[in-house]
Amino acid sequence: MPETGDPDHLPGHASAAVPDALRAAARGLVVAIDGPAGSGKSTVAAAVAARLGARHLDTGAVYRAIALACLRAGVLPTDGPGCAAVAGRVAIGQADGRTALDGEDVEEEIRGPVVTAAVSAVSAHPGVRAALLGHQRSLAADGAVVEGRDIGTVVLPDADLKIFLTADPGERARRRAAQSGRDAEEVAAEQEARDRADASREVAPLRAAPDAWTLDTTGMTLAEVVDAVEARALGLAADRSASGPVPGGTRLPRVAVVGRPNVGKSTLVNRIIRERRTIVEAVPGVTRDRTEHRAEHAGVGFVLVDTGGWERRPGDEITGSAVAQTEAAVAEADVVVQLVDGATGVHDDDQAVARLLRRRDVPVLLAVNKVDREADLPEAGGFVRLGLGAPVAVSARNGRGLDDLLDAVVAAVRTVPGEGSAVVAAPETPRVAIVGKPNVGKSSLLNRLLGTERAVVAATPHTTRDAVDARVELDGREWVLVDTAGLRRRYRAGEDLETYAVDRTRAAVDRADVAMFVIDASEPIGAQDQRLAALLRDAGCGLVVVVNKWDLVDEERRLDLERELDRLLPFAAWAPRVNVSAASGRGVGRLAPALGTALAAHRRRVPTAVLNALVARAVEEHAPARAGRRPVRIRYAVQVAVGPPTILLFANGPIDDAWRRYLERRLREEHDLTGTPVVIEERGRGGAGAAPGSRTPRGGREGR
Repeated sequence: MPETGDPDHLPGHASAAVPDALRAAARGLVVAIDGPAGSGKSTVAAAVAARLGARHLDTGAVYRAIALACLRAGVLPTDGPGCAAVAGRVAIGQADGRTALDGEDVEEEIRGPVVTAAVSAVSAHPGVRAALLGHQRSLAADGAVVEGRDIGTVVLPDADLKIFLTADPGERARRRAAQSGRDAEEVAAEQEARDRADASREVAPLRAAPDAWTLDTTGMTLAEVVDAVEARALGLAADRSASGPVPGGTRLPRVAVVGRPNVGKSTLVNRIIRERRTIVEAVPGVTRDRTEHRAEHAGVGFVLVDTGGWERRPGDEITGSAVAQTEAAVAEADVVVQLVDGATGVHDDDQAVARLLRRRDVPVLLAVNKVDREADLPEAGGFVRLGLGAPVAVSARNGRGLDDLLDAVVAAVRTVPGEGSAVVAAPETPRVAIVGKPNVGKSSLLNRLLGTERAVVAATPHTTRDAVDARVELDGREWVLVDTAGLRRRYRAGEDLETYAVDRTRAAVDRADVAMFVIDASEPIGAQDQRLAALLRDAGCGLVVVVNKWDLVDEERRLDLERELDRLLPFAAWAPRVNVSAASGRGVGRLAPALGTALAAHRRRVPTAVLNALVARAVEEHAPARAGRRPVRIRYAVQVAVGPPTILLFANGPIDDAWRRYLERRLREEHDLTGTPVVIEERGRGGAGAAPGSRTPRGGREGR
């Protein structure tokens, strides 16, 4: 193992396979690296610290600097009290891999033969060690990679990870000779004498701590040693990760924005929440379902509800359902904002909405939209005849008057008794995306699970356009269900409305912990289903296959469906399947246990020791294919992420796809991973990141 090398350019540096959260957890560890002279402690510690982005403390250099200070002061290395006095009055500093003595850079001098010959005697004095012990412990308190002899036994006996590096004496001498440019035989003789002195000294003789991991580096390259130590640190950090308790939901006031079609409700909602979360189009009737979004102004939080357009005379099934959704939003709201169009004046439907709101015992605010210029203000005054008080003039398009409206909303919210009617799910609450092609019954399934008509349902395809979030408790567990728009095979040019819906569906899947993939049992599985299956596979979320309309198919169709699932969706063989009828409720009660199974597997962590034992058995029973002329050796395995479970293998060469599939099967046989994909990546001598053909997890989540 060479003693030199830039750790920032070591093979495998800063692997993309290791999530930032896990690397941050590893940075908080205290890693103590011990070993005899020439074992590579300094080089390995510096490289591991660079990998993890952690602090590197070279305690050996500190003792060398004290030895140099003693020599400069004319104090013999064997003079214990004299050396202790020197240690107590000098200042030692370390930065950027350099060591300073009283402000002077002495890095090269302390590595010379004179200091090397004296340091063992100096460091053996109890007074010297006592003078430096507290300082070293304080430097490592918040996490660091610390190296030096006796670091794991004396200086940091409570270190999180202790590693004792060793190697054949001849190889250690060759490394030190190559580093210093000296004669190898001379270095070997000097090293032998130093080993004897270190092993026989009365105070803290050189030995491995009882709980240290001994790593024989003979024949290993620097990159291989650093990989091995980094893997141990990551494994320990992963094993210590814990999700912690999940807090319950928070109650906030609910503020509903209502009005007739195309007055700018969705534009206003997007402006307030500072995101384009709701679909905005120039045609009326785009918003059908009511959608809820968390918002805040002046430190006051509330839930903002976007609603469909209210029309006095609904013209079709969808419009009628959208009006019912709006009326339900008004009934549940703590504060209502009626939005009107300042460019068109008072409309009959504006008056109908106002009459409805005047009967409600809740604060109602009137906002006049599309007042883009100062000259438009007089027109806003005419809306006072709606009987809802003084109107607030706003422009949802450019933000004019928005602060005035939000000030009024906050003032109204503060009058709401209690905590408010909206229960906002905690950020840790698992999210379930309901995904499927158009008209397979996604919204019907959502309504069935919620026990209320939360989403608009109609026989017309593409009824759902926004991704509709809804909090629900199933079998005593809180979930956020997300109804999504159905994806067609292709869209015609210029269909922005459909494009927005597709984007929201993809975003909902990316944010989901688990997806319910809804299939229509009465229709053959086709290209649209397969396209959605690929989207779910690449997202890396958990999966439950829901076969809807099961009550509408005969025995022959059920047999055909089994064959289609095996042939067209083979990747989802690990996903639980539930046959349901959203219309009648048949089988819906089995969804909650299936979701719980998939979520638990998606968040499952295999302890590092158990994982390595499994990998060792797998290699023994069926070794990976050779890489050229040499066998592929897997040195270590660590689970670097959950959500989905992501395994990183440290190997000396590329691992073929067939063996990764074999290992996945073994993992599934020994650990319950039903309902989740498993990602297996490798880090070999050729570099970092995923191996060819492996999937990169979507930001695997630590402790979630």
